[in-house]
Amino acid sequence: MMKKVHRVETMAGSVLFIVLLLLAVMPCERAFGGGHSLKLNSSGYFEKRGLNVLVFSNWYDGNFSDAKISGIELIHHGVRTATNGDVRLSATPEQWSEIPGLVDRKTEAAAGRIEVTLAYPFPADLRYVIRVEAMNDGVLISVHLDQPLPGCIEGRAGFNLEFLPSAYFRKTYLMDGRGGVFPLHPGGEKDTADTMGCPKPIAAGKSLVLAPEDPERRVTVKALEGELLLFDGRNNAQNGWFVVRSPIPPGRSGKVVEWFLTASAMPGWIRPPVIAHSQVGY
Repeated sequence: MMKKVHRVETMAGSVLFIVLLLLAVMPCERAFGGGHSLKLNSSGYFEKRGLNVLVFSNWYDGNFSDAKISGIELIHHGVRTATNGDVRLSATPEQWSEIPGLVDRKTEAAAGRIEVTLAYPFPADLRYVIRVEAMNDGVLISVHLDQPLPGCIEGRAGFNLEFLPSAYFRKTYLMDGRGGVFPLHPGGEKDTADTMGCPKPIAAGKSLVLAPEDPERRVTVKALEGELLLFDGRNNAQNGWFVVRSPIPPGRSGKVVEWFLTASAMPGWIRPPVIAHSQVGY
């Protein structure tokens, strides 16, 4: 009888220990982004477990106009898979293509919003605002103009977001439910009507899912204002990436582009440990 009572007490103690352990772990889970919603953190970017969304946290490299290190960027399960989210004057920019200048960057923690003002002084005087705000499990991205596009860049300006080719090689995509495969090697037709010699889009529509079969790399982009075009930038530039683009319509001001972007986050994901060696002084 004593053995049975002792066994019951031992089991009760084990259950109590597990409950206390879970209660201790739950706050840590929340602290490390275990929730489903993106939050604007004290460092000025959006985060949740498995995903960071940077909004002009970095600036373009001074040696190259297009250096794949600025604009809106995604750090997806520890890998920077998307960058250069910005208004560009080409569907598939090259390393010397024009870039804007940063005028102002504001973070509004209470509203969960980042607003950036930029300007192109050449080839036309173009000033615009990019606004990114957390919404549900993703971000709402919008482009705003005070005045319509100058005539000399009508048909050239659009909002781009570039995706790392090696992260999506041989994975599939769905554009409005129509499937395709990201090619390993660049190919496709040039747009003969485009004076810049850009390639033709490989898909067009309103809703794009990249890598629907892969929870580590799945990203969904929905155009709430405008349309989506998918390009293989490697057809035009040696440093080209896959580009998702919404052209800015001529003759319009106010909100001219709006996307809702979500990215999958694997439950309980933890970044693998990294062993680094300092070579300072060598």
